[in-house]
Amino acid sequence: MHQRPMHLHAAGPIPPEVCAEVPYPRDPSQSTALLHIERSGHVDADDDLATLLRSAWRKLHTRSRRPPCCPRCQGNVARFDGNDVSGLPQFFCLHCHRRFNRLTGTPMARLKAPAKLWAYFGLVGRPMQLADCARQLDIRYETVVNWSLQTRLWLLSLDATGSWERRVQLGVHYAVVPASTLEGSSPGLQGCQCVVMAGAGAATPEGSQAPLLMRVCARCELAGRPHAKAENVKRANQIQERALR
Repeated sequence: MHQRPMHLHAAGPIPPEVCAEVPYPRDPSQSTALLHIERSGHVDADDDLATLLRSAWRKLHTRSRRPPCCPRCQGNVARFDGNDVSGLPQFFCLHCHRRFNRLTGTPMARLKAPAKLWAYFGLVGRPMQLADCARQLDIRYETVVNWSLQTRLWLLSLDATGSWERRVQLGVHYAVVPASTLEGSSPGLQGCQCVVMAGAGAATPEGSQAPLLMRVCARCELAGRPHAKAENVKRANQIQERALR
């Protein structure tokens, strides 16, 4: 018999100072993929999210020769310096004397198989398996894993409130945490956008504190990866700082 998918929605943000108390990202083995929570079934694509991503992608690839601010020193004195091998305009910062393009310093820089990102943007709002996405786009599984994280980080740089990032479903991780977690007060990651989800819990006896389902934000996922953790935390904080400028 066909089972209808469980529908989850964000019940509210977790205060940043509480983030350090949760098992994930400190222990990635405690997280689970979204597909483990949402049962298979037809889910409509998020056309608004795809439109936003494609529009922002076009802006990064505009052929305009008007220099943007330098992504490294934030200087506003630069000159056009020809096109790179892909045809994107390059610029030379007269303040820090370094070259850059509009992708420089963004999570979307130096991604593999960029020609297929356009189709990928139409899938990020669906709770599908990463392996299915890789097969559909004919790219490597590891590429989709990286794209999922980088796209969510990019959305957080475009919208510091996290509302657009929370609409991404492909590749998102969740952590089951005790209700007492929200009573913590340890310092958390700057710009944390983790949220407690509603709609997936089961009824419990009155007065009991049932475990909570927490959606792990892209910054915490990046910071919690086992390799180069200190560098990842620094990078996540830099992305947050750029989003607030």
